[in-house]
Amino acid sequence: MTNAAEPIRPQGYRTVWRWHFYAALWTAPLLIVLTLSGAIYLFDREIDAAWNRSLQTVAPAPELAPLPLARQEAIVKAAQPGASVLRVRLPFKADEAVIWTVRRADGAAQDMFLDARRGRITGTADPALQPTNLVRKVHGTLLAGEIGSHVVELVACWTLVMMATGVWLWWPRTWKARGVFVPRIAAGGRRMWRDLHAIPSIFLAVFVILLVMTGLPWSAFWGAQFAKLGEAVPFIAPSPNFHGPPEVDGKPAGDPHAMHKMMAMPPADPKLPWTIRHSPVPQGSLSGSGMGPVGIARIEALLPLLDRAHFGEGVRIIYPQGPKGVFTVSYVPDKAEGQRTLYVDPGTGRVLGNVGWADYSPVAKAVEWGVMTHMGRQYGLANQLANLAVCLMLVGSVSAGLVLWWRRRPQGELGAPVLQTGDRMPVGVKALLAVLAVLFPLVGATMLPALAWGRLRR
Repeated sequence: MTNAAEPIRPQGYRTVWRWHFYAALWTAPLLIVLTLSGAIYLFDREIDAAWNRSLQTVAPAPELAPLPLARQEAIVKAAQPGASVLRVRLPFKADEAVIWTVRRADGAAQDMFLDARRGRITGTADPALQPTNLVRKVHGTLLAGEIGSHVVELVACWTLVMMATGVWLWWPRTWKARGVFVPRIAAGGRRMWRDLHAIPSIFLAVFVILLVMTGLPWSAFWGAQFAKLGEAVPFIAPSPNFHGPPEVDGKPAGDPHAMHKMMAMPPADPKLPWTIRHSPVPQGSLSGSGMGPVGIARIEALLPLLDRAHFGEGVRIIYPQGPKGVFTVSYVPDKAEGQRTLYVDPGTGRVLGNVGWADYSPVAKAVEWGVMTHMGRQYGLANQLANLAVCLMLVGSVSAGLVLWWRRRPQGELGAPVLQTGDRMPVGVKALLAVLAVLFPLVGATMLPALAWGRLRR
């Protein structure tokens, strides 16, 4: 964010500008991709409902009671012989189908849409080809797997560097409305593009930082390391109830040492809460495939433990997978305060874990609130629209910055700010960058080569 209207620059201006320039130049294109994909994903349910309208929408029939889950399961298995059930997602609305995800005999996953009141399959779909799943992968990995996840994390963290240096560059030496808070559109040229880049960014700064910070717990490196701090710091621990013996049927386990020996990691489901993904899971009593005499009927009987009347729908039931697997009931309504996770032994039907909002640590509560706000769920439609506005304004601001750079740069050159003798990084900015480098190790690791080569200080 530069100010072409002020000929006198504070000491260190070109140095900070150079950092801002390089941080923005490489993050801007990817930031636009991440921001647009995030804006689309804010409306994942609406998009899924429109895309799968013929499959997901069922005619209302209030006179018909939904079939028991056990009966639904039988219908699904009869329609897909040899398939094993992976999970089931209960509908959010009365006119929606239940979505059963199965693994077919050939190993491929398939979504099966079931009209629960009439007991008929309305259609099937490949979950990997659902548009919002593709958008989620773009937003989380840039379609590049584990490497892409780390790149996304780098972009997010360097966005903090870009915002910090940008605020310093914008900070006015003379406070006035035009050029500080109001873009000078009539001026045209570089001055107009500078204002269209800098001023919206300033208004967005707090919101962009909030979106970055609420998304980082899901990042590949920083998020995992942050969760590990909970092993030593209870304030951060995802679920403190797992530091003691898990509850069995609502009561403390009789043999805590034995229970701690029987722990596993949560099932691999991208829609599980951060808190649950980073908390161990009690194992079941079976040693075979994980499927025992206790079936989905037992799980349905436990659904009243979820406060659906107050918080609404959002129930996903994940079937046991592999030896010692358990049923996982993941209740993630729009408001984070309603989250609850149940673990049920498929061999005995016992509730091995009952994790709710009251069990979360203070930081885990903050993370879950942040995630639901990040996704536009916590405060309903207003949350979605506010996040959408921030995303669109951010894309516009970043695009204006790219136009400004393109118009300003000499023909055929990169156009990086040129340092002069005596240019030094201000102490305050240097300290802030050092803090960011420590808090976000990937940023620190990528700063080191730049400092070693001297590209940002010459």
